[in-house]
Amino acid sequence: MPVSSARLTLITGTEQFLAERAVSEIKSTLRKAGDFDFVVSEISDDTRPGDLFAATSATLLGGNRLVVIVGSELLTEQLAAELLEITAIDDPELWIIIRHQDGRKNKKLIDALKPVCNLVTADKITGKRDVEAFVSSEAAKFKRKIAPAAVESLRTSLGDDIRLLAAAIDQITAATTGNLTQEMVEQYFDGIAEIRGYHVSDRLWAGDLAQALEKFRWMVLNDGAGANIQVIAAIATDLRSMVRIMGAAGGQSDEEIARSIGWSEKMGWKVRALRTVARGWKPAALAHFANRLAEIDAQLKGGAEGIGLDETARTAVVEKFLVDIARK
Repeated sequence: MPVSSARLTLITGTEQFLAERAVSEIKSTLRKAGDFDFVVSEISDDTRPGDLFAATSATLLGGNRLVVIVGSELLTEQLAAELLEITAIDDPELWIIIRHQDGRKNKKLIDALKPVCNLVTADKITGKRDVEAFVSSEAAKFKRKIAPAAVESLRTSLGDDIRLLAAAIDQITAATTGNLTQEMVEQYFDGIAEIRGYHVSDRLWAGDLAQALEKFRWMVLNDGAGANIQVIAAIATDLRSMVRIMGAAGGQSDEEIARSIGWSEKMGWKVRALRTVARGWKPAALAHFANRLAEIDAQLKGGAEGIGLDETARTAVVEKFLVDIARK
């Protein structure tokens, strides 16, 4: 029986979010070993024999390379054979991810790939029970439990979009301690746009530029022009909150600080999260970026400096700002 290779991954199913996350995790693993080339090869009617060999071949300078082959269900018999030949190549610098989204097509190929690939199932998650189980499993990844009422509160706010639900769990576990309650959910999340924006902001202020950029780019693809304004608004809100928290009188508890800046005492957990981030910043640096935020906000909303900028240019402005904050 063939032995599965750590460098070969087969992703089956039509749930794009789960597939994207699997790809991101593999990219993160590779990134720890240094730079690597990243290639996406999408199968279409124009794909010809030899194209897959070309996509997976080594570069002149060598080094690790990750090739994602999307649409393997569309491969002809000849191209499927080519793919199997490639997976048999013993190349320690070649990592391959094969996306197969229709189990009814090319079943023979799938059967041949399963024994030699790590298998990731990305099936659609639908139905109340399955979505609830997904949310609970997301919380469990952070060694946390979530109350049924909290799950229901998230679903009421976000519906059953598992991308948003996963983002919400990721964010709230980063900002809180203990089991997740309905009260936490209702205090922290106000709506879909806010969750998306604050998810980028949280990652950014925590110093995780790669994740912040990845979330922002996803927002741009899905929210269009609204993404820029949402993200800048979320960053500005977190920055202002940090400034106010840093300026609070010493010796106060998180709950007392929350009350002193106009929040409910029950928001002490959020104060604690922002205090942790603020410790890595000097007041002068926060003041500098506060001024930058004001300038960028004016650009995005049609100020003089923003005249003539299309949405692509505005997105570039926001992305550069994210990079600048991370490299403070």
